[in-house]
Amino acid sequence: MVGRSTDGTEGLASGTTSATDGSPGPAPTRTRRARIAMAPASNPAPAPPKPSPAPQVYLNGRFLPRAEATVDVEDRGTLFGDGVYEVLRVYFGKPLALAAHIERLHRSLGGIRLTPPAEAERLGAITTELLERNALREAKVYWQITRGTGPREHAFPAQPRPTLLMTASPLNPIDPASAPTQIKAITAPDERWHNCWIKSLMLLPNLLARQRAAEAGAGEAIFHRDGVVTEGTTSSAYIVREGAVWTHPADRWILGGITRLVLLEEARKAGIAVEERAFGLEDLRSADEVIVSNTTSHGQAVTHIDGQPVGNAQAGPVARRLHGLLMKRIVAECGG
Repeated sequence: MVGRSTDGTEGLASGTTSATDGSPGPAPTRTRRARIAMAPASNPAPAPPKPSPAPQVYLNGRFLPRAEATVDVEDRGTLFGDGVYEVLRVYFGKPLALAAHIERLHRSLGGIRLTPPAEAERLGAITTELLERNALREAKVYWQITRGTGPREHAFPAQPRPTLLMTASPLNPIDPASAPTQIKAITAPDERWHNCWIKSLMLLPNLLARQRAAEAGAGEAIFHRDGVVTEGTTSSAYIVREGAVWTHPADRWILGGITRLVLLEEARKAGIAVEERAFGLEDLRSADEVIVSNTTSHGQAVTHIDGQPVGNAQAGPVARRLHGLLMKRIVAECGG
């Protein structure tokens, strides 16, 4: 089962040699380096996998053609939405903020009391191989872990065997010099549960609100709970007032977006005032600018709320600046 929408393995250790006591060993002499370079490798690195002519996925320890991937009809992700997920954006062959996505995935797993399968320790390496097998350099990667298969009973299985699914889909390359896209939005009551910080498969309130937005000709629905704006159905939400960016604190009422994390880091480094504070519907409707962000759409300028213009109904200066900062961060971190 594939769920929402809205990034820890680290890189390999360096090749520094070590003495027997664990301290870094001496650098080889020039003669020794020449001998090493000329000597044939006793254990050559394996060649990267050849791209598959058919899309491949990763499922429970195996890479296989998407058409052959099957999940048991009693998987708890299908029956109950009993699982969590992540969505990563890959640029120039490299995921943005990989460690942050892995950290959030493990927080979500802890939130639903699910011990991850052993291969979850290799998410970065598996992702790299999945991209290679599908010959993708610009992609959306989806990770999903459920509690696995068991009788349809609400209590957890005594010994769950989690299901790990990973897919990769092609996306168009970014244009680092582009302007932010512009969308319209509506507001919608936040009818979700009280643990929105968990990136759960249970997305029905999000889907219903997003459908209302689509029927209204809008690209997003922005949630409010007891008059307080929280976030969008698939995005983090921000307003701009007198040049300062306001966004709801990363508490139980919102998902801590990875693009949100990156944008706030870059904004603060650039000297843009950032306030993580609750704000209301009237603040939203009277804001100088409204912005939403997520992994695949970056930062988007909201030009209308419930049919009423925001500012001059164009992407404002802060939205344009944040978009430019995000593009620079992507190129710096992922290459290009």
